[in-house]
Amino acid sequence: MQLLPTSNPTHFAVLLTLVFLAGCSKATVEGPAEVASVSLREIEVSADTVNHQSLASQLEFTGNLLPKRASRLTFEVDGIVSHIPQVGAKFDVTLNGQRYQEQLGIIYGQSVEQGETLVELNTSDFELQVQIAEAKLAKAQADLAKLNAGQRPGEIQRLIALRNESRARLDQANRENSRMQQLRNNNVVAAAEFDQAATQAAASRAMLESAEAMLASAQAGPTAEEVAVEQAVVKQAEVELAQARQNLDKATLVAPYAGVIVSINVEVGDRVAASSNPVVEMMDIKYLVAEINVPEALVGRVQVGDVAQVSAAGTAVAVSGLVVAVNEMVEPQTRSFKVRIAIDNQQRAFKAGQFAKVVLSIESGQSDALTIPNASIVFSDGQPSVFAIDGDRVLRKRVELGLSTDDRTEVRTGISAGTLVVTDDPTLLADGMQVKLRNPPDASAELKAVRRVFVSEPRNN
Repeated sequence: MQLLPTSNPTHFAVLLTLVFLAGCSKATVEGPAEVASVSLREIEVSADTVNHQSLASQLEFTGNLLPKRASRLTFEVDGIVSHIPQVGAKFDVTLNGQRYQEQLGIIYGQSVEQGETLVELNTSDFELQVQIAEAKLAKAQADLAKLNAGQRPGEIQRLIALRNESRARLDQANRENSRMQQLRNNNVVAAAEFDQAATQAAASRAMLESAEAMLASAQAGPTAEEVAVEQAVVKQAEVELAQARQNLDKATLVAPYAGVIVSINVEVGDRVAASSNPVVEMMDIKYLVAEINVPEALVGRVQVGDVAQVSAAGTAVAVSGLVVAVNEMVEPQTRSFKVRIAIDNQQRAFKAGQFAKVVLSIESGQSDALTIPNASIVFSDGQPSVFAIDGDRVLRKRVELGLSTDDRTEVRTGISAGTLVVTDDPTLLADGMQVKLRNPPDASAELKAVRRVFVSEPRNN
């Protein structure tokens, strides 16, 4: 019995089963001496050669578009919102015969320049603190100037006169004390009167010493310690004034850079606390950054400076982007590393937070990679393998794959260059199966794969 050729794999398996059963039935009827023999003579297959060539694949990744920078602005001082600049859109409409005119304050979507005022607090308390600090500094500076200038000539003359007066008083007190001493010796005056004269002489002597010390100090000028103390007072007053002025400046919230407002969370009259919830949120979107996760298998294949194509919802065509950052750490959870691609957004074609598609041109890890045709790859238990031609049979070889293009895939281990691998539906083969090479490796790739299965008639023993 001979089976007709068939191209359907299911038919092929069914026919083989029927042939086997028919042979067994005949053997049972005619006796054990005659055994049916079914032998698969050969399967005709196509093959291609494992060779070296350069590979470049367009790989697609997805990620999010991030702004160049984003800020959540808060006040550094407490206060009450007193002013929000009315620089938003203007409305002048008439509805039901009534005219409405209004200009909005700062609102999301509005562009602002660096240094532009966003929100102002009431500054009356801060201005008062500045005035107090200014007065304190002026007094400290005046005291220091007076100390450095020393005593005026008129003051020196006054101190000289005071010294001379004290000297004269001491002379008089000494004479009176001597007279009282003589009278005391003659028992003419009482002891109390004598003691009073002695006390007056001692007091006059102390007054003279004080006057002389004051005159000497005035003539010598201030000491270094006295000057240092006054200088410290001036410095402290300067710091307090600077702090007061800084607090006054902090009562006005300004844009730290040119950007666009994302949200403003206060109204006039609201009380805000220092470092509380963000008052204004803004971002710089002159260019955006698409952040993607690249599998660790492509380590070394993506470099800073590589060009990518980026697109997002609402964009008619992709725009060119530049790889600006490649993370050196592979995240253990995802076994991937982050890459950032910057794109120009001067025309506001993209919005921050959009879902983006990024296409990177990935080169093989070497200039001459070992490759196999994609049609030769089969998977068993999730592991890739190929069927290599070994004489008139095929051998299954497990391989490790790398970069893949539309028609060929890089193979890293498991097979060597020059090996012929089956490309004509290798999923129907088994390890060690007998085959016949239908077309040489350099035959036209446009030939259609054809398989013929030949089965022998049962033989009589």
